[in-house]
Formats: sequence, structure tokens, C-alpha cells
Amino acid sequence: MPVFKDLDELIRYLISKQKEEFKQIEQEIKREFAEVENFIKSRSPLYSVEELQDCYKYVIDMPKADTSSLKVTTSENTIRVYCKTKSGNTYYLKFTIPPDADPNSVEVTRHKWLIVITVKKKH
Repeated sequence: MPVFKDLDELIRYLISKQKEEFKQIEQEIKREFAEVENFIKSRSPLYSVEELQDCYKYVIDMPKADTSSLKVTTSENTIRVYCKTKSGNTYYLKFTIPPDADPNSVEVTRHKWLIVITVKKKH
């Protein structure tokens, strides 16, 4: 901590540090609210799952989707699908894959507004 000439300078320094922390907290809260707002505005598309011998196939129906905005992300056992519609709305889908599915083998194909996600089974 720097050396201060008097108590007033120390107090001003501490107040400025608190203001910086509050600004950071405020920005984080705004980001969180924006994320929640986007989630509320989003639609959950209909989908079906088919288990085949060597994989799982997820067929997701996203009418009027702008497939150029399609984003599919994976984590250990979760797949998230984001896509905007041509009218500016958002589709969002999050689902858990079975334990015998390999999240590193995700393949995505598109057929107009149908999104097909294939996840191979672990061997």
C-alpha cells in the first residue's frame, strides 16, 4: 500500500478503490441481466432423439431460422444450440447427452430449418 501524506488522502484513495469495485460489479450485473433477457426472449425449439446402434441423432426443428447464425457448443455432457431467426428472435436449446455418448464426436448437418446433430457412442 502506498505511503499517504495524511488521513484525507488515504480516505480518498480507499473511496476511489471502492468506486472501481462497484463499477466492475455493476458491469457484471448488467452482463448477467442481458444474458437472462436474451434467454427470456429466446424460444426453445422442438426436437427428437433417436438412438441408433453406434450413435444418437438429435433432429431439431427451427422454423425460419437463419442457419448462418447457428452455433453448437459442447461440454462434458451438454450440448447447447443457438440460432437466430430471420425476424430477429432467438432459438436456444440445451440438452444432456447420455453417458455413453462421446461429446468430442459431434457432427452438425442442416436441411433447411432442420438441424441434425449426431453424437457417436463411446467404444
